[in-house]
Amino acid sequence: MAAGITIIGMVLSLAIPLLIIGVIIWAIRRNAPAPRDPAEEELRTRLAAGEIDQAEFLVRMRALLDGDDRSIT
Repeated sequence: MAAGITIIGMVLSLAIPLLIIGVIIWAIRRNAPAPRDPAEEELRTRLAAGEIDQAEFLVRMRALLDGDDRSIT
């Protein structure tokens, strides 16, 4: 009987810190900003710099999101 309680105590003493670490990692990853697509960033930069107009931006962004590069040419 005493050995069972000792084993349960050892498992809990390992599980609780691991659970706390897991919750902390989950919370950090949940609140981290999603990575942005470099192609989208490049389009946004070119729009902001005036290299492309809004119509071209929208066409190219739609092509990126749809995965269709035929509409760009």
